[in-house]
Amino acid sequence: MEENDTVKLAIKSLLEVVQTGAKNIEIVVMGTEGEVKRLEQEEVETVVTEIEKEKEEEAERKKKPNVPMGTA
Repeated sequence: MEENDTVKLAIKSLLEVVQTGAKNIEIVVMGTEGEVKRLEQEEVETVVTEIEKEKEEEAERKKKPNVPMGTA
């Protein structure tokens, strides 16, 4: 799993238990060589926005009725 995917999964998981979104989430990434990087608040907010957009798109897909191909 790539670093960006890992960060996104961590934030997605935290959003399930944090009520206030990005402002109360801090992410620190530890690399394979032991280097540590703290994500800036703007980076976290960008990922949260992306996750929320994906959730909205998924909800829209679920709302639309499934019409068999060739019958519409």
